[in-house]
Amino acid sequence: MKLAVPAVAMAMVAASWFGVSVLAEAADTVNITLNGSSATSTSSTGVTISGSTVTITAVGTYQLSGTLTDGQIVVDTTDTGDVGVILSGASVSSSTGAAISVTDADTVTVTLAAGTTNTLSDASTYVSTSGPDGALYSTADMTITGTGSLSIRGNAYDGIVSKDTLIIESGTINVNAVDDGIRGKDYLQINGGTITVTSGSDGLKSTNDSDTSLGYVAVAGGTIGITAGTDCVQAVTDVIVTGGVQTLSCGDDAVHAGSTVDVSAGDIVITRSYEGLEGLKVAISGGTVTLTSTDDGINAVEEGLNEFAVSANALITISGGTVIVNSGVDGFDSNGGIVFSGGTVVVNGPSSGSFGEGGLDANGPVTFSGGIVLASGASGSTSNPATSSPQGFVNVRFNTAQPAGTIVHLVSAAGAEVVAFKSSKQFQGIVFSSSQIISGQSYRVYTGGSVSGTSIGGMYSSGSIAGATQISTVTASGSTTSIPTTTPPITTSPTTTTGPTSGTSSCAATYTVTSQWDGGFQADITVTAGASAIGGWTVTWTFADGQTVSQSWNATVTTSGSTVSATNMVYNGALNTAASTSFGFIGTWNGSNGVPSVACTAS
Repeated sequence: MKLAVPAVAMAMVAASWFGVSVLAEAADTVNITLNGSSATSTSSTGVTISGSTVTITAVGTYQLSGTLTDGQIVVDTTDTGDVGVILSGASVSSSTGAAISVTDADTVTVTLAAGTTNTLSDASTYVSTSGPDGALYSTADMTITGTGSLSIRGNAYDGIVSKDTLIIESGTINVNAVDDGIRGKDYLQINGGTITVTSGSDGLKSTNDSDTSLGYVAVAGGTIGITAGTDCVQAVTDVIVTGGVQTLSCGDDAVHAGSTVDVSAGDIVITRSYEGLEGLKVAISGGTVTLTSTDDGINAVEEGLNEFAVSANALITISGGTVIVNSGVDGFDSNGGIVFSGGTVVVNGPSSGSFGEGGLDANGPVTFSGGIVLASGASGSTSNPATSSPQGFVNVRFNTAQPAGTIVHLVSAAGAEVVAFKSSKQFQGIVFSSSQIISGQSYRVYTGGSVSGTSIGGMYSSGSIAGATQISTVTASGSTTSIPTTTPPITTSPTTTTGPTSGTSSCAATYTVTSQWDGGFQADITVTAGASAIGGWTVTWTFADGQTVSQSWNATVTTSGSTVSATNMVYNGALNTAASTSFGFIGTWNGSNGVPSVACTAS
């Protein structure tokens, strides 16, 4: 996780004696008073004033107050150390360029003094077009902190810009910019504060494309509201969300990463977007994501690849959290695979369209190994979920489209309600997977009746089939109604090898290529316990033809040269006598795709 922890230079020190808080101004703070078209300073050391331009030339702490109607604050020093700029009721407007411009410094800390309101506004046309491009601009690492407020108007370009790193620790910050709202070239990290951005282009942005360890946006805290003309959050590499609350209204993608969108905590509410979350990889392990999109809700895409080709790199993984999607086209769309291993997912997908549009759409495999997933749309899943999925699923296809507001019940053969769903839009297919779905068992599908309890995106844990009509019966794990399941052809013969034993325990593994295409393939490996129960397993093999593993599911896969080792996950290691489990992977090949011999070791 690429989260920087900055050393923040504090210009004000808060002390507390006997429960009374005292805000003590540092003794060496230089006070600069802004007086309309001029300014005065309590010290000439480190400060030069020329008309309405105030230039800070040394490290130290400088407190600004008052109004500068047409001027500029410049920081220009080659000193090593931090320049602390305290905004304490300061208002700066410029008709020539940036309101505050850090042209040279080691680091800069902007502190918003408690209880103060501050404003910055730049020119609508800059005199120089080769330098600053934001109302608050810095060529140095910059941190914004404090509990006061700051309103920024970017009339020509961006609101807040750092050409190095930009960290926002706290404060109430309101940015209105004609181009990007807040941009940190090396990275942008938000740890706290209340931030509102209205921008003509992107909201939050990082642009360093020369170093793969940089160019990311990280949100660890704060309350963030963004209305953007294009992407609300955009990063050349990763977008990492570990906390905070974000409300996003976006003309294009809500969250766009060149590499990975990683959400492990926090709340993201997307009220408007073309696509909700998009990256080469999208991983959600915690938090809550609620999104509305006119196109795909969550999209894993490899740029430059034919949209119908199977990507060896694109992947969506959901291992925790709650995800609610209302999409105009596919709810989930991956050029590669989709893996559900935890969390709760509800998709209200496209209400109409071709059979290629639905709640779940993947060029590679769709695998269920945990969690709760309910996806509806013109079809529930346009891809046949992997029959090797360790968690059962049903794929229901209605003969005709069902109107918005239709209640659907899935009931076990014993008559127990498994799940109830009330649609928010027209649909014709539903795919559902949870730990209550047992592969091979039959379930009855009803429409009508009623729902009760708490709704998660229209999904309810309870309901009543009183007055409902039974529509069909479906069999778990790959079966559908109306549209039969098509299993990809086996393009190579399976290989089974019984590996070494551990004590009296043993296991066997079967390697099967289930699908193959130009340059890529999918393989499933089935592990079966021997004459006694086992507590875990490891499968090993060596590729002889240059194949590689690019992504996997239901096992921890490591490679060393051409040797591959796959070890069980916590949920599929223990197997009773003769019981089986499966894992799989997407790989690449060139020239030949011979089947390797596999060995299984039990533990």
